[in-house]
Amino acid sequence: MKKDVFLFLLSFVALTVCAQDPVEYKGLWYTLNTDNSSDFAVVVANPNGDGYSGEIVIPDDIEYGGKTYNVTEIGEEAFCGTNIQSVTIGDKLKNIAYRAFAYSSVASAVIGKGVENVESYAFYDCRRLTDVIIGNNEATEVNTIIGQSAFQQCPSLSSVILGKSVKTIGGFAFYDCENLRDVYFLRESKPSTSYWSPSFDGRYDGKMTIHVPESGLESYSWSTLGYRSKEVQTIKADELVKCATPQITYGNGVVSFTCETEGVEFVSHIDVDEAWFFNSTNDNAPLNFTVSVFAVKKGCLRSDTAVDAFSIDGFTYQVNTNVFKDGDVNKDGKVNVGDHVKLSEIIMNKGK
Repeated sequence: MKKDVFLFLLSFVALTVCAQDPVEYKGLWYTLNTDNSSDFAVVVANPNGDGYSGEIVIPDDIEYGGKTYNVTEIGEEAFCGTNIQSVTIGDKLKNIAYRAFAYSSVASAVIGKGVENVESYAFYDCRRLTDVIIGNNEATEVNTIIGQSAFQQCPSLSSVILGKSVKTIGGFAFYDCENLRDVYFLRESKPSTSYWSPSFDGRYDGKMTIHVPESGLESYSWSTLGYRSKEVQTIKADELVKCATPQITYGNGVVSFTCETEGVEFVSHIDVDEAWFFNSTNDNAPLNFTVSVFAVKKGCLRSDTAVDAFSIDGFTYQVNTNVFKDGDVNKDGKVNVGDHVKLSEIIMNKGK
């Protein structure tokens, strides 16, 4: 079961921030645009040179200096060469920039339905990447473009779901993906591709199954998809199943998830009112939490997100013979952000 726990790392900086000064918010770095009424944030590389690791969740928006910023872009080389395991991208993100995840160790990517552009080489040479889902937006005004070589040289990639908003696939976008077995096209009319620079690698056509909507079957011929071989199998696809929305339960100090769709993995995070961190007189661990989670499964569309809030009244938690109370969860003699990190791990079933 996959679970994601946010580490709440707070930095105290001036409230007025220019776009050139990266700021840290819950473990990720951003540049903030405050030049107009449409405030937005761009995810950038860690300026300290430490890189990122673990399971990454890109939120729809962040709050900083009393303002809310929509997270609209992942900047150039933001996660390039890093040791991240997976990435889940919010629905408000519009752009994934050049080489944003290139050469990283990312194994799974769920890209929100609002994305309009996956730029060239965005996931180039991600050798552990096994499955990709690119947004399934019903809105006709969304035009998703997958750039040249965006997923080229990803030898572990086995499954790709291309949503209804994907209208253009660049040359060599999925080239050198020798283990790509299933490609799901949800758009009734085929996306445009380059005839001279095929989007998929014709050397592996015989190993792949192309799943397309029944109503658009005729437009998905091998020649119009940019393949070099007639061996590609173009078949009628059953409608992709959307994972059921998970259910969240809480009891005995542990949050658990269940889902009616079997075999899913859960992507989740836990949040807390940040005012707790700024109250220097607080001698108790934060009592009010919000948990959100969605389910993913290879070959299925991701579920809707379930959100639930709960409280821990007079928190006391016992692990073996150790009793944690009065806020000092990690028993270091202090009540600070480290206690919330430990408490989050316990609540999300990771406590030891």
